[in-house]
Amino acid sequence: MLLSTLAAGFAFAAAPLELTVMTYNIRYGTAPDGVNAWPNRKEAVMGLLRKHDPDVLGVQEALAGQIDELQKALPGHEMIGVGRDDGMRKGEFSAIFVRAAKLGLRESGTRWISPEPERPGSLAFDAQITRIFTWGDCFAEGGTRLLVLNCHLDHQSQKARQMGGQHMRKFIDARPSLPAIVMGDFNSPASDPPVQTLVAKGRLTDLMPAEGPFGTFTAFKPEAIDGPMIDHILISKHWEPLSVEIDRTTIDGRVPSDHFPVIARVRLR
Repeated sequence: MLLSTLAAGFAFAAAPLELTVMTYNIRYGTAPDGVNAWPNRKEAVMGLLRKHDPDVLGVQEALAGQIDELQKALPGHEMIGVGRDDGMRKGEFSAIFVRAAKLGLRESGTRWISPEPERPGSLAFDAQITRIFTWGDCFAEGGTRLLVLNCHLDHQSQKARQMGGQHMRKFIDARPSLPAIVMGDFNSPASDPPVQTLVAKGRLTDLMPAEGPFGTFTAFKPEAIDGPMIDHILISKHWEPLSVEIDRTTIDGRVPSDHFPVIARVRLR
């Protein structure tokens, strides 16, 4: 009896943590997009979330009203994030949703990509738009801790994008023992400095599908698949990648957002 109990306990303890991770720029809800405006496509976005059922979801460009709708659609998830303009509800969120039954939250916060990362609304160099990354220090059953970051880097300033990569690299390097997942809309292909800063010296690995096409920015054009992959999921060496995909679902000939989501399945080594 004792041996069987010990064996059962060992089997439970040895079961590795597996997570489905999804990053998705859902396009801000007040954009004047005509037939592609948020009210016309939000159910399609929610359908993709139900399809992939991510344990960890990072969204970009979500405004407060969209965050409220996502929280209703994801009742089993805890939301991390604030609006980038005031550190509360004003402006776009780079929010993280974590499945509460699988991951608890120890600590979380938002950093502004600027020389003053603690000051809401602050800007980097020549950037015209405030940019942020959101972070969560989470724990799984058994006490395993992990770090999750979600970002939306600048669409114009390469210097601001580079600063974003440097800020995130510094943040995770200060916690080297924690398995890390970094995701978001980098507005940069894998070969550019923001991503290269994070993968330098093997600290993180950028997950990509085994075969192309790799384009993730759609501009609401379903055929826009041959451009660069600018939405990324990166993992530290603590994780084993199991699968990676770019979901190019269309509904009645339209895409749910102006980006395709990236979804990865990972296992803690």
